[in-house]
Amino acid sequence: MQRFTFSRPKSMLTFCAGILLLVACSPRQSGEPPKLVPFPGTPTAECLRAEIPPKITDVQPDEIKPGSEVTVIASGGIFQDDCGGYDESARLYKIYVDDEPIADLSCYVNHCEGKFVLSENTTPGVHCMGVQKGTCQVKFDVAAK
Repeated sequence: MQRFTFSRPKSMLTFCAGILLLVACSPRQSGEPPKLVPFPGTPTAECLRAEIPPKITDVQPDEIKPGSEVTVIASGGIFQDDCGGYDESARLYKIYVDDEPIADLSCYVNHCEGKFVLSENTTPGVHCMGVQKGTCQVKFDVAAK
């Protein structure tokens, strides 16, 4: 540890005067708390938040038969506020086939994906798929075995 030694009283007086000036010239603290200013894009109480549900963009494979594994790809599944902020954290939605929940759709950073095996009892023909009950985002054809 280094010690400061003052050989002269004048040096001590200069040192103390310097410290006094430093304290006296520093910004004074008022009794008010500091005002917080949000960063651009940060949601505040004035920003209204709206959900952007997933929109199915692709269904694979091209030929779907009863018992097939089906992959669903979608975009969305985020929240956007009217101040320009986004919340793209992980979310889970249901995949509905003919208004029946069949699987989960995992969304993260505007990309969603889910897989399920189509029941062996599914009748051939056109079926509807969506991520909200009562919607038909994609019509797909189930081929006969």
